Amino acid sequence: MNTETITLIEQRKSCRAFKKEEVSKEVLDQLKYLTLRAPSAGNMELYSIIEVTDNKIKEELAEICDNQKVIANAPIVWVFLADNNKWEKYFTYSSSEEKFNKPRRATGLGDMHLCMQDAIIASQNAVIAAEALGLGSCFIGDIIENYERLQKLLNLPSHAIPAAMLIMGYPLNEKKSDAITPRPDTASAIFMENGYKDLTKEDIYSEYEKHQAYFEGKKLMPIENGTVADYYYNRKYTSSFMDEMNRSAKTFIDRWINEQ
Repeated sequence: MNTETITLIEQRKSCRAFKKEEVSKEVLDQLKYLTLRAPSAGNMELYSIIEVTDNKIKEELAEICDNQKVIANAPIVWVFLADNNKWEKYFTYSSSEEKFNKPRRATGLGDMHLCMQDAIIASQNAVIAAEALGLGSCFIGDIIENYERLQKLLNLPSHAIPAAMLIMGYPLNEKKSDAITPRPDTASAIFMENGYKDLTKEDIYSEYEKHQAYFEGKKLMPIENGTVADYYYNRKYTSSFMDEMNRSAKTFIDRWINEQ
């Protein structure tokens, strides 16, 4: 049993403050190599990664992603794309359609889903690899907002869309003093045997019991006697940024379907 790997996964936390120290080419190359060892559908690598090194682009990404200045200050900024565009071009360059006399079909949502899987799997590989190399990392979910600005900034074709974004670097604080954030009791709720289990009120309250205690301890509840549901309903589910995420996601999905 590789206890070192188990500990690394168990103790990993998101890092939102980085040293100004540059990451050496040797470490960066190793990070890239380990990222590319991620599982991939048919070994096609249906994703691309935009490595942002231009400070002006980092600053605009920070604006696009809800004005998070940490993005502009991060040594490593990677935007993971669900990318079918390169394979469409490869099929064309190889004259595959003519060789097999099979007409090209429209690129669909199934293609998009596979591309998304590949991109997100690779991004998680990058997270674990970064941790092993002494780097901190943080996913930036806001990368799916403001698609029109993002598309123009990164010159994205219709069949290469944002799947995930990672910022990485050496943690500003070496010692992680806070306890790791809680996760649900996987045995009772997250894992469902042989089919979907529609959770009862008791199941859900039990699943988020650790979260409830954590949030109460941090005094994060928006109302007296509130629940974790109240916190996320008020802060995320009914927020303007979720409205924007949904609008933006629909825009790039519509473009994926309609621009062939």
